[in-house]
This record gives sequence, structure tokens and C-alpha cells, in this order.
Amino acid sequence: MQNNINTLDKVILSTNVVENFHTEYSTNEEFQTWINETIPDLEKCSKQRQNNPWHKYNVLDHILHSIEEMNKQTTHLNHKTRRLLAYTMLFHDIGKPDSHIVREKNGEKIDSFFGHNKKSCEIAKPLLPLLNFDKIESEIILTLVDKHDIFMFIKDFPTTNPYWRTLTPNLIQEEITELNKSGDGIQLLKYLIIVGRSDNLAQNEKMTKESLAMLDKFDRMLNEYTTDTQKNLDE
Repeated sequence: MQNNINTLDKVILSTNVVENFHTEYSTNEEFQTWINETIPDLEKCSKQRQNNPWHKYNVLDHILHSIEEMNKQTTHLNHKTRRLLAYTMLFHDIGKPDSHIVREKNGEKIDSFFGHNKKSCEIAKPLLPLLNFDKIESEIILTLVDKHDIFMFIKDFPTTNPYWRTLTPNLIQEEITELNKSGDGIQLLKYLIIVGRSDNLAQNEKMTKESLAMLDKFDRMLNEYTTDTQKNLDE
């Protein structure tokens, strides 16, 4: 098993995740068998299309592209953290096939995946120890997977939509407080921003301009929040 874990690590920490995964899967019979037996939901993801304006790939290819985007952003981090974040992206949408529905929106039928974050956590939880993540690392990955879609519902303008929240310093404080239950809330929120950015960059670029701009502003506001907090502590 460890040889196959090493192979998967090498693939998902590479600069060409999409190509390398498909090549390894199609040419390495042992690896393919291990993946299908250990993480069978990845095969489901390969068959799950996403007929939705926000997406241009099937679920598996979206996942692989999101890992690739994550790796571009984490070159400055240590290997342990880079691995943790890459596997977060591997699992972030793995529950989509089991959450799939077809619904009508604006007169057209689209694929939707409500609650897929919870299903993704259910799938990932028993696998993380097998993939050599300890209890603390597993908790962080599951927290990031569970919350990876929060930015869909955060807007950079006042809103009366009951499902949306407005980006404010108070919202940032609320998220930090919530994330403190799983570790260092500020650090986890920084990771979550990178997760959100990686997710968006693996979607339909015609739809994500506003979301990416909001993430950039969120990032700046979080940096200002941490600077002000440290300043207050030093006084």
C-alpha cells in the first residue's frame, strides 16, 4: 500500500496533476487497482458530469485541476502543509456523485450537488488515516473540506438575501472563532482562502471573476485584521 500512497503523493504534488494522474492510472495497473479499491469514489467522479454554468470539467477533472491550482499557490510552504492542502482538494468535491440532482433554473435543467461537502467529509474521514494523516491533520482537512464552499455565500456588498452574508470585519471574526474549534483559526482561514481560490480557478473562468475578486479582498481584510490584532496585543 505504501508504494501506491507514494505514487499518489508524487502525482498530486506535481506541477502537471491532471496529466500525471491520468497517465499513471491508465498505465500502472497496480496503482489503478489500488485507487479503485481504496478510493472508489474517484471513479464515480470521472463519470459525473457537471452541466452547470460554473463548471467546464467533469468532477474528477475539476478536482485534479483544483489540486494543480493549489500547488501553484503553495510552493513557499513546507512539504507537510503542501501535502495536507493537496489532499484537501482531492477530497473537497468527492461527494458530488452521491449528492447529484438535476433541477431547473431559469428554464434550463442543470446539475446541482447540495450538501456535497458533508458527503465528501464522510468519504474522506476513514481514508485519511490510511493515507498517513494523523488525528490533527485529519481534523484540519475535514474542516477545510466541510467549509470550502462558504465563499459562494459571502458577497462584497450589502444584501438582503437570506442565504448570503456581507464581507465585514465582524464576519471574519466569526469565521476565526468557528475555526478555532479545529485549530489556529487565523491560519485555517488563510488556508481556506487558498482552497476557495484553487476551487474557483478550476471552474468556468467566465463565471468566477467576481468570486476571485472577493477572495482577494477577503485576504487583504484578514491580513489587516491580524495586523491590528497583533498591534493591540503589543500595546
